[in-house]
Amino acid sequence: MSASQAREIARIADNCGNGLIDLSQRAQLQLRGISEATIAEALRGLEAIGMLAPSADAERVTNVITSPLAGLVAGAFDANAMAVELAAEVQRDAALRALPPKFLFLLDDGGALSLADVEADIRIEAIANGDVAIRIAGVSNRAVVVATDDALDVALRFARAFVELRDRHANSFRRVRTLVEALGADALARAAGLVMGVSREAPAPARWSQIFGAQRRGVVAFAGVGAPFGRWRADELAAVADFAQSEGTGELRLTPWRALLIVTPDEDNARRVVSRAENRDFITSADDKRLAVIACPGAPECPQAAAETRAHVMDLAALAQKIVGVDGVGLHLSGCAKGCARQSASPITLLACAEGFDLIENGGADGAPRFRSLTFEAVMRELSARASGRTQ
Repeated sequence: MSASQAREIARIADNCGNGLIDLSQRAQLQLRGISEATIAEALRGLEAIGMLAPSADAERVTNVITSPLAGLVAGAFDANAMAVELAAEVQRDAALRALPPKFLFLLDDGGALSLADVEADIRIEAIANGDVAIRIAGVSNRAVVVATDDALDVALRFARAFVELRDRHANSFRRVRTLVEALGADALARAAGLVMGVSREAPAPARWSQIFGAQRRGVVAFAGVGAPFGRWRADELAAVADFAQSEGTGELRLTPWRALLIVTPDEDNARRVVSRAENRDFITSADDKRLAVIACPGAPECPQAAAETRAHVMDLAALAQKIVGVDGVGLHLSGCAKGCARQSASPITLLACAEGFDLIENGGADGAPRFRSLTFEAVMRELSARASGRTQ
């Protein structure tokens, strides 16, 4: 995304929405508060800067995430070019229009900042010897391994097979993981005409320390900055665009870790960006306690959420930081059992309910609660006990 595109997105968010912009775990920007009265103007503005798919149906199913530094740091394949080809095929194929809205393709070129910790339905990952592994959600030790030129075909065959099996079962499977849990991975592979072999090789996930602050990866320098819970105000995104224009190359990269990467000519420029970002209280360090909490928008923004999720998160952040897992997250607050903000398990997940919060240990929003209907005060006591090692 260019600085000028970011600045225009901020303007649209301010003029057509409520001025709030979420950077999702899919590395997508979501403009909040767009109404029926302003949607047409917003769409015209986004189309003018090349940010819209050809149609609403195509936009709904075009969910592709690539390595954040693809094209800047050498990878085993051209993830950006493959993503463009994949998106075009998804938009062209009428059968793939039946994919669920949250269905996600992931392309990891094996370069800097691995996407190993990002949940996706179908993964295209670079592995040793120049080959590519196509993996499906819910299966960690098996894959279809092919040459790069065949990767896209295999991924699309899996996607079409998912649509076919989902249709046979009355659209009861929202994601590949739920299908695999119900029918098994081999059922999906057979429907796709594929055979999955053993493939345990997987890259190590990126860490906060590799993302935030002034960084260099190969020949590329950048500044990683974030906003709490991935939520940016329009003026904040405009400020980041200004940083990219004045200190950087005019380019920003979106990530699934609530961070924007501002590409810079060298590390000195990156450090200056970090200094300016700190003055606005952006996240610029892996040690920032706000990174320990993931929270969806909650009510009233999401109609499926049972309650607010972000009203007390700053009070919980310091405690969450003391119980973080290997990925740096200690607490997930979810407005409903779908757990849209985080599919994987967390040390503690709080599920909003009408009477307070259900508390789930080492699981996701759809897990079995250890405690039900806790008040916020009770939640604080439970987290304090865990942070101090006093749980039984």
